[in-house]
Amino acid sequence: MQIVKVIGVGLIGALVAGLLREERSELYIFAVIACGALILIIILSSLTEVISQFGMLVGQSGIDESLFAGVLKIIGVGYVTEYATALCNDYGVTSIGNKLSLAGKVAIFFMTMPILASLVDVISSML
Repeated sequence: MQIVKVIGVGLIGALVAGLLREERSELYIFAVIACGALILIIILSSLTEVISQFGMLVGQSGIDESLFAGVLKIIGVGYVTEYATALCNDYGVTSIGNKLSLAGKVAIFFMTMPILASLVDVISSML
């Protein structure tokens, strides 16, 4: 039920940020950052359980653990990039957010190369 906590924090944060935007605009950005950080902490605390279960599946399947680590890094880059892009958009600097998004996509592309090479090796060995 972590999603209930995340939604609660998000709604309260949105309410506080909305009030601060009109009354004390200089504190608005800090409210947004604090709310985002708290949501991120809640999400990361539940993510460790999923990662450990994913690791157990990889161990049972016999997949090379370096591929598992690569997939987790790709997922992490995607999430961090999306979060940074959203922050830039919240601050009103969409052009920088778009460039961060592009940089994340390029980084993910480069990180997939070892996984694609392993996939080609597996397919080649089957033929």
